[in-house]
Amino acid sequence: MSSLLAILFGLIQGATEFLPVSSSAHLTILGYILKLQEKDALPFFLVLHLGTLIALLIFFRKELTKLAVFSLKGDKETCRIILFIVLTTGATGILGLSFKKFVEEAMVSILYPAIFLILTAILLFSTKFIKEKDRKVVTLGWLSAVIIGIAQGIAVFPGISRSGATIVSALMVGLSREEAFDYSFIASIPAILGAFVIEFKGVTNMTNDFGLMPIIIGFLVSFIIGYLSLFFLKGCVIKGKLHYFGIYCLFISCIGFLIAFH
Repeated sequence: MSSLLAILFGLIQGATEFLPVSSSAHLTILGYILKLQEKDALPFFLVLHLGTLIALLIFFRKELTKLAVFSLKGDKETCRIILFIVLTTGATGILGLSFKKFVEEAMVSILYPAIFLILTAILLFSTKFIKEKDRKVVTLGWLSAVIIGIAQGIAVFPGISRSGATIVSALMVGLSREEAFDYSFIASIPAILGAFVIEFKGVTNMTNDFGLMPIIIGFLVSFIIGYLSLFFLKGCVIKGKLHYFGIYCLFISCIGFLIAFH
């Protein structure tokens, strides 16, 4: 793999992993154009995901440290939040494992991402009609936590944005925009980390297949762009601008359909 291609994939992963436009759809479509399926480049894509995962951990380092420290002190509100995260992660895991076979099949088709991007666009457009509330995560309730987990689980399908689905569902259950943003990503960390560990098992000869320099470049680009995209998205969420990403999703969906039926 060339360094230029590594930069391209790093840019796409870094920008689309957190922005509500579905990184899986972009990687699937680009892979289709370049005749590179994800299963053939899985080790390299895992490196890109590692870059964005580390960016996520660093971005929320203060919140994660606070959760760890206060939970060890037995703080009731913190323990309650952790319980909600567990419920969200559990719901996500059950759905993710249930749809695993279908998702693997969908990842090799460009048609599925194009279809599911339309669903993501609809979700994002719906935020125009969700009245902003000021509910805090600590008052979430177990049912709301499960609902967010279900939304995150459905996002295993290529084309359905994980961040879009979880932020929108968090807004629907009444969380404030900032709380919805924070909880969406903090609650996603166990699921993302778990998926990474599962996929990473059995990966060997990574540098022999792709070269050390492209791997390093891809990792750094995905990390830097991912970190910056979190700042950008937080501003968009707080300002109520998520629906603009819906327009972009429809645009990419059209490209997918054009390629699929070409």
